[in-house]
Amino acid sequence: MISVESFSELLAVLYSAPLQPERWERFLNLLCDHTMSRSSFLLCADSRAGLSIRSQGGLPFPETSLNAYAARYAKTDPFLLPLVRSGRTGVIDCEELLPREELVRSDQYRYLNEPSGVRYPALVALTLTVRRFEAISFWRTEDEGYMDAESTRLLELLVPHIQSAMEIRQALGTADARATGAEAMADASATPTFLLGHDDEVLHANSAARELLDEADGLLAKDGVLSAAQPAMRKPLRALLDRARAAAKPLSLERTSGRRPLHLLASPVQGYGRGGVLLLATDPEKPVVLRDDVLREHFKFTGAETEVANGLLTGYPLEAIAALRKVKIGTVRDQVKSMLAKTGTGKQAEMIRLLLTLPRMT
Repeated sequence: MISVESFSELLAVLYSAPLQPERWERFLNLLCDHTMSRSSFLLCADSRAGLSIRSQGGLPFPETSLNAYAARYAKTDPFLLPLVRSGRTGVIDCEELLPREELVRSDQYRYLNEPSGVRYPALVALTLTVRRFEAISFWRTEDEGYMDAESTRLLELLVPHIQSAMEIRQALGTADARATGAEAMADASATPTFLLGHDDEVLHANSAARELLDEADGLLAKDGVLSAAQPAMRKPLRALLDRARAAAKPLSLERTSGRRPLHLLASPVQGYGRGGVLLLATDPEKPVVLRDDVLREHFKFTGAETEVANGLLTGYPLEAIAALRKVKIGTVRDQVKSMLAKTGTGKQAEMIRLLLTLPRMT
């Protein structure tokens, strides 16, 4: 089994990746080393960008293959629809999800995987919603075969940590986006976000952060200074904020109520004097709710139509949207017809192009 030192290294690289995108490659390289896999890929899609390979590890695929996947095979990835229909996250048995005889008949396998010398897949599904898809796929050679039990156990241990890192990635965006208009970014985010001064005073808190403070379960503001509600966590929180003034750092903050800890990520921010800190608090008990004001205001979409719109923008086919929303495909088709009428467009592709021109809130 992997050593404590190696597991700690994996976590350290993983939790720095949301702020340093090049670290995703390092993390995937380490995963390939520890699982003895030829290659691995971070696959992502959301309503801003369709399904594509955001990072890769192990023996790299040629750039032409990555471009071909994004342009020709992403929407017909043979695992996408079976995975959506299963509704499962975590380490997935690919043979159970898609029998090998079906996989080898797919265009992606014949034109991308087989020529690259990889034969056996493994899959870790991280996020599976109408609005977001995130997964890590592994491809192994004939000699490597299917993922062994010890490697599978390692991935199972890592799944909750990778999911937390992906939530941080979703909330933060890029470092450039945080440094520009930090208050506007904070207010547009559904994640509790604080801007702190050099002595931990709260200079700005968005509405989600103020709600979190009102609960006084995990974090509170005493005389305008941020503190941990639980006395035993005050020293770790202060140390986190001090370290964050040099580089981004994570902390799991225990709560008085006994609910799952808050996931904190603190990083330096410009524009608030020396020692300014941006602090994000992700509550694993509360899923992030994305704002849909723009779609509803512009086109009078219903709640269901808004979900379908986000699914289309994420790049899901209608069958996948129906599976994720647990409705019949005919229902989704009827909703799309209504949306076409409301947007004044004649085709689904035309409507998606129109939606992509709208201001994005998330």
